Amino acid sequence: MRKAGVSRFSGRFSVSLAQMQESGLVLGPAALDEILGGGLDRHRVHEIVPAGLFNLGTAAGFACALAARNGAGSVVWIQQCMAALEGGRPYGLGGAPFGIASSRWLLVETHTAKDTLWAMEESLRTPGVTAVIGELAGPGEMADLTATRRLNLVLQERRALGLLLRQQFRAGTSACGTRWRVAAAQGRQDGLGGIGTLAFALTLEKNQRGPCGAWNVEWNCDEASFAALPVPVAAPARHRPPRAA
Repeated sequence: MRKAGVSRFSGRFSVSLAQMQESGLVLGPAALDEILGGGLDRHRVHEIVPAGLFNLGTAAGFACALAARNGAGSVVWIQQCMAALEGGRPYGLGGAPFGIASSRWLLVETHTAKDTLWAMEESLRTPGVTAVIGELAGPGEMADLTATRRLNLVLQERRALGLLLRQQFRAGTSACGTRWRVAAAQGRQDGLGGIGTLAFALTLEKNQRGPCGAWNVEWNCDEASFAALPVPVAAPARHRPPRAA
């Protein structure tokens, strides 16, 4: 009887692992995907917060990259009107560096945070939608534990990606699968004097599937994937000989 119980438990455990891997959105860097349990869980909404006031555009860019990574389909950006006043409105052609054509965008402006969360639920239920980004003004207090649980329930039946973009950090409990604090990072130069690659300094502050951590990654638009940036090494001194061992 004990062996049979262990066998049944092992079977359920293997099915659970398979479901986690199937629902995971692989980002690219192996170390990052391993910590996420095989990728970003599509059955959970994920929270994105700028590292500071001047990193809101970077946080929005990270949300766009995740939406593009989830595949073809419409991307719905739902923005509270106060968030638009504080941070500006999305621009359709701005999705080009992420491989999102302007024809794929559906831009929605709402009056209150409650309206934004309701529109997120309805958009996630809509066929043909690959990602929904809900942007809330300030810390977005309305997106609490109850509201994020409701979003997670909708995501159980869909493969769309649910992203909650807060303009400020909120201290409190939520049912989000992960929370990312995003800042700009220096990307690799293209050798032609251009601005270089899109790069993000990511800090994973909450992870329901494992530990947290920090990474610098760059976005490859051609492959619609992230790659880890190499750790910079200080160049040797030019005006003095190296110290003897």
